[in-house]
Amino acid sequence: MIKIKVPATTANLGPGFDTLGVALNLFNHINVSKDSSGNRCVLWESDVIGVSDSENYVKETLDKVLDKYGQPEIGYELIMADCQIPISRGLGSSAASIVAGIFAANYLLDFRLSTQDMIHLATEIEGHPDNVVPAILGDMVISCYDHEQNKVFYSIVDFPDELLFKVLIPDFKVSTRDARRVLPVNYTLNQCVSNISRVSMLINSLNTRNYDLLKFSLKDEIHEPFRIKLIHESDVIVDKLKKVNSLGSFISGAGPTLIGLVKYDNIEFDMDFIPFLKSLKNNWDLKSITVNKSGTTYEIIE
Repeated sequence: MIKIKVPATTANLGPGFDTLGVALNLFNHINVSKDSSGNRCVLWESDVIGVSDSENYVKETLDKVLDKYGQPEIGYELIMADCQIPISRGLGSSAASIVAGIFAANYLLDFRLSTQDMIHLATEIEGHPDNVVPAILGDMVISCYDHEQNKVFYSIVDFPDELLFKVLIPDFKVSTRDARRVLPVNYTLNQCVSNISRVSMLINSLNTRNYDLLKFSLKDEIHEPFRIKLIHESDVIVDKLKKVNSLGSFISGAGPTLIGLVKYDNIEFDMDFIPFLKSLKNNWDLKSITVNKSGTTYEIIE
């Protein structure tokens, strides 16, 4: 049996649309064992079944990869264990499921897939690399898909340990499909230049630990102005994030989760924010989460 642990991710970080992603210390756990009879079954460790088998991306990916590598007869028992990543909240739940399915398939295929193979498969299935690559590798990752070479190029950024993600998760969902539908088909030259300059500044400000530039660098003109309208109460929350002097804020992935960055020793944030969240109409869960440096890990139990 193999025990697989996949981190959540936050993508885009403002101007890095479909390019930047960071792995977070919030995890989905699955267990997979081989079934010599050829049967394939899914069990849930919790009494609450999160999704049906037909909507389970872990199972769907696992089956797809086994079929792709000519092993449709391999049986397994998939146990959905402690699944902490909320679905359709912009924290990479689909990416985590896809990565978990690929790692499970690799175990059943006697580890024939390389890391690059798994990155390519995950990107092919997800459609873009920004979540899946940091979910596999950990840390902050710049990732780009080259269509001509059919290859994912990536570079790891050493995200500062002293920064803490204040993750604001609402009790409502926004689907990635809906969040992409609201985006324009065309952008102005000024919008493109603005994002290129800010994402460049963002990477360098993190590398140099110059946090004074984060507020400026995290501003986006490609997706956030359009997606923010799908997130209830986002205007008052973003305004509050400015007032509590966060280092910067952004929509996590396609939303609706919002994230503020603070220094690790900032003890005043929660004192200000928890009473504020209780005054809102929707329920918002505040989590303090650190960057995950290890990516997807596994343990084989004989």
